[in-house]
Amino acid sequence: MIRAILSAICLVCWVSAASADKMTDSAMSAAPESLSKNATIMDWDFKVVRKGTNGWTCFPDRKTPGNDPWCVNEPWVNVLKALFKKEKPTYTGFGVAYMLQDDTPVSNTDPYATKPTGPEDWVTGMGPHLMLLLPDKEMLKSFPTDHRSGGPWVMWPDTPYAHLMVPLQNRGQ
Repeated sequence: MIRAILSAICLVCWVSAASADKMTDSAMSAAPESLSKNATIMDWDFKVVRKGTNGWTCFPDRKTPGNDPWCVNEPWVNVLKALFKKEKPTYTGFGVAYMLQDDTPVSNTDPYATKPTGPEDWVTGMGPHLMLLLPDKEMLKSFPTDHRSGGPWVMWPDTPYAHLMVPLQNRGQ
């Protein structure tokens, strides 16, 4: 009986470790290895899976319609937590987020939209990109808000989560 219990505990530990490894691999794929190898890995409940040493935090794919792991600096962690709580973010520094795999389809104007809103607003085929937070929102006004413009654009422009999207390759739309 004790042997069966210990075997069950070992199996649970092995499955848990394999799951953590898969989560870590997914999260690390969001950014260059030179950055992600020493980053903190968090799940989407903001629980630390692996403590890092370089000030960056990587999140795994969210199991959404796209492959969307993130790797971010502290201002982006602040924005993500605020976004999930539907609160205003309080960051003051310049934010950088890597999404080198892709992204899930998303509204360009409404961070909480869950269904396609039309091609002028619904962003698909994003591919690898960076997302930049500017502490001075006035600086975003020099960029278009049209995601089909062919270059960087402002996503969620009239929200507290406004940021600059920077595609890193030609993208499908």
